[in-house]
Amino acid sequence: MASTPTTSIFFIFIALFLYHFHFPSQPSSPDASQTLPPNSTRHGTPSRRNYIVRFRHYKTAADHRSYLESNLRSRGWHWIHRHNPASKFPTDFALVSVEDSVMDGFTREIQALPLVKDVHVDMSYTRGLLHKDRTHKRKAGSFVDGKKRPGKIFTSMSFSEEPYGDGDDGPSGCSFTHNSSVKLGRQLFMQKSQVTSMFGAEDLWAKGYTGAKVKMAIFDTGIRADHPHFRNIKERTNWTNEDTLNDNLGHGTFVAGVIAGVDAECLGFAPDTEIYAFRVFTDAQVSYTSWFLDAFNYAIATNMDVLNLSIGGPDYLDLPFVEKIWEITANNIIMVSAIGNDGPLYGTLNNPADQSDVIGVGGIDYSDHIASFSSRGMSTWELPHGYGRVKPDIVAYGRDIMGSKISKGCKSLSGTSVASPVVAGVVCLLVSIIPESDRHDILNPASMKQALVEGAAKLSGPNMFEQGAGRVDLLESYGILKSYKPRASNVTLKVSSPPAQGESPRTSICVLQLKLKVVPTPPRSRRILWDQFHSIKYPPGYIPRDSLDVRNDILDWHGDHLHTNFHIMFNMLRDADYYIETLGSPLTCFDARQYGTLLMVDLEDEYFPEEIEKLRDDVMYTGLGLAIFAEWYNVDTMVKMRFFDDNTRSWWTPVTGGSNIPALNDLLAPFGIAFGDKILNGDFSLLGEQSRYASGTNIVRFPRGGHVHSFPFLDSSESGATQNVLLNSDTKPDSPILGFTEMGKGRVAVYGDSNCLDSSHMVTNCYWLLKKMLDFTSTDTRDPVLFSNSVKLDTSLYEDDKQLPSRRTDVNFSTYSAVVGKDLICRSDTRFEVWGTKGYSLQVQGRTKKLPGYPLIDLGRGLNSTLDTSTRSNRIFNTRNKVDSFGNTYLGLFYGDELDAPKLVGINWLVPAVVAASGFLLLCFWRIRQKRRRRRKGSGSGRFSTLL
Repeated sequence: MASTPTTSIFFIFIALFLYHFHFPSQPSSPDASQTLPPNSTRHGTPSRRNYIVRFRHYKTAADHRSYLESNLRSRGWHWIHRHNPASKFPTDFALVSVEDSVMDGFTREIQALPLVKDVHVDMSYTRGLLHKDRTHKRKAGSFVDGKKRPGKIFTSMSFSEEPYGDGDDGPSGCSFTHNSSVKLGRQLFMQKSQVTSMFGAEDLWAKGYTGAKVKMAIFDTGIRADHPHFRNIKERTNWTNEDTLNDNLGHGTFVAGVIAGVDAECLGFAPDTEIYAFRVFTDAQVSYTSWFLDAFNYAIATNMDVLNLSIGGPDYLDLPFVEKIWEITANNIIMVSAIGNDGPLYGTLNNPADQSDVIGVGGIDYSDHIASFSSRGMSTWELPHGYGRVKPDIVAYGRDIMGSKISKGCKSLSGTSVASPVVAGVVCLLVSIIPESDRHDILNPASMKQALVEGAAKLSGPNMFEQGAGRVDLLESYGILKSYKPRASNVTLKVSSPPAQGESPRTSICVLQLKLKVVPTPPRSRRILWDQFHSIKYPPGYIPRDSLDVRNDILDWHGDHLHTNFHIMFNMLRDADYYIETLGSPLTCFDARQYGTLLMVDLEDEYFPEEIEKLRDDVMYTGLGLAIFAEWYNVDTMVKMRFFDDNTRSWWTPVTGGSNIPALNDLLAPFGIAFGDKILNGDFSLLGEQSRYASGTNIVRFPRGGHVHSFPFLDSSESGATQNVLLNSDTKPDSPILGFTEMGKGRVAVYGDSNCLDSSHMVTNCYWLLKKMLDFTSTDTRDPVLFSNSVKLDTSLYEDDKQLPSRRTDVNFSTYSAVVGKDLICRSDTRFEVWGTKGYSLQVQGRTKKLPGYPLIDLGRGLNSTLDTSTRSNRIFNTRNKVDSFGNTYLGLFYGDELDAPKLVGINWLVPAVVAASGFLLLCFWRIRQKRRRRRKGSGSGRFSTLL
């Protein structure tokens, strides 16, 4: 027993280790500050979060505080003082800290206050450097190897100090079927050329235009006051919780140098521009929405002319941020922003550059080829209920651009964050050509964008979602602005504004001048209808990536549209003389007699009962063809994919799988077809084509007489992985994945994987298979191999209802669905309301679009808040019982089992406490034994008694 104290201490040490490192459910907190206490919990204190309370009017902070304190009876909240330069101006929001335990009562009270507009969680932004790792070829982002980094979800919005090498078109894991950047000899010769000379800035300098008396706001990491590259730093302000105005990263300094640097080696466009450096990012590249709101308000109050913002991300539903951008542009501040470094994928535009009022800038190289890193359009705000907008607006040189270092000297960098200040510098130069007395009447975000777009040089090769209007042309835009008169660009409308009280209606009339090429209506067999209505993407919900092999891009946020990640498929179908139209309404809203095939790919939403009935009739009696590409769905795998978000202090779990198989099975039930819950991976060959089946599902029901193709694949689902261990490693059971069948007058073709059509992370394409499926569904053309007797079913495939994939009962799907809890109404495709509580709770009433700005409240529950019940009719599915005993429930943590979120958060102290208590009891037991031994030995052991 002599070693018992050591053993006890060892147990206590293990307990402390487990407490601090084993449980990720309580992330460490950043230090509190006067500027912004963290959204976190200190040990022994109540859990709290920071909320932005927006008001309907601008007033002093003291007035807003007095209003809240006099009208809110709830305890557990307190006012956060914001000590920054904006505090001397009226404000339209407050920052408060609220205990989670009182949030419900606080919400009810604050919603009833007439002067309060809405409440939102104060979101954090974390910007990662887009760097090149030659070993791993990995971009910095929110997810690394499937794990979420701290902060708000973001994309790679900064730039690379090391340009991509020869033969390297960009990050790995992408399908590079795009207009890639070609390394030409003249590019190497021009790498270190002044970017200003590429646009002819010297011509305007010679005319005396140098950006004088133009107030340029640079929202970034700050700048040093004594930097030798700048002659006109007017003001530096700090909006972070760090006590410094200096740039310790170099990001803000480089951006300022491209705009207004005077060093001969790295000249800026407008050397006499007045620089106002807004430090909105910490040295750790973290920022908060509230910091931006205060900084934006200050920019408005101090009458900035131009604002450059080289940050962004996929969340366009951070309403306070988005609406403040609108306010910035409404106050005649010209905002320029980088479109993002998530190319060459389509549908990867970043906010705020994807907003209409913002000049969104993409990147090109010196050979006028679209840079591989430059994000592509279209905008995805409007999806799935309509078409997005053309973005970027323009492109500019973004590779190997020279700019200023932190203290002195120049360096060469690449990225759209470089292209953005190139355009911002051009804009400053253009603003300076307009006399100050006329600027208010002539210049605004619309007129400047018009001058840039009309003057841009269209590039040969790239499409409009890659280059927008083309490469910015400084001298052409100068000529346009020099004689500029306000006008509409190529479109003319009648615009009526509702009158204010006591006013008459205001109407403006413009004349339309459009040229349209009208083609005859194509034959039915060549017309394909693409179902966009039943697609859901991030935001508003955690919709997982279709391929589970992709670990660093786990969110499905590219839109799943014909002009985003399915654009290559769209081009292929057009080349094959198909005409593809998009359906942004329920299946009850189209005339099936006009179309040969309804194409349904990777869909996540539910279906109205009326839709299921109509589709059955359309196929059986109208002869509509149906082609379906499904995706994986496995509840156990979805549970394993959840993660804890330190920002909202909530668990994020997938709303559905790659596609919504339970809903799809309901849709296909009238045809006797159903998919299973396997997650299949493997290579196969068909019709002489080698293909990859990537995280696809299996067919478990199919009618007799149909033709079904099966291949040996491994099942990587949770249950399938266990079976794979039990089977011989060389044995792979055949799984049905492709089926063809006739149904009345129509025909149905199904396939269990859509990754081969999605250009986001495509390994091999299956366009050849899509053509064969459309040949069958639209014209009943049958390939002899696909319809051979060897694959014809003599008996039906059938799996019992209890074995079919089941819906999750722990997710409130109505939050994300356009079907569940909604009315079935056929209206305009722009009807869907994208405004909600930052995407966490879409406000949809029927199908009527509302104007933003109505009262709303975000409780910050994360991407998939769980309510008591679900409004869907769910089949009950069996889950592993983890509460059958103390040991199975809690000791399972040591073996990697994952508990439900509330339990894991609630009992994260239990195991360490048990271990520590055991060590303490062992120590007490040892001391009692020692005392008994000393009594037996009597006075002879007195020396040892003294030691005790």
